[in-house]
Amino acid sequence: MYKRQVLGALPLALATGAGAESRQQIGWVIVGGMSVGTLLTIFVVPTLYTLMARQRVPGENTEPEVDAPISAH
Repeated sequence: MYKRQVLGALPLALATGAGAESRQQIGWVIVGGMSVGTLLTIFVVPTLYTLMARQRVPGENTEPEVDAPISAH
C-alpha cells in the first residue's frame, strides 16, 4: 500500500512547467516522508520489538506486586 502512495506522489515531485517549483517541493516531502515511514514500519519497529522481547526473562513475573487489601472488621 505504501509503495503505491509513494509512486503516486512521484509525478508531483517530478513536475515541470508553470508553478512546478512549489509542487516539486511538496512532492519530495511526501515521497521522503512516506519512504522513511515505510522503512521504520517494516524494519525498525519489528527489530526493536524483538530486542525488547529477548530482554525479558521467561517465567519471571513482570507484573508489579500489589498488597492484599486490608479489610475493616
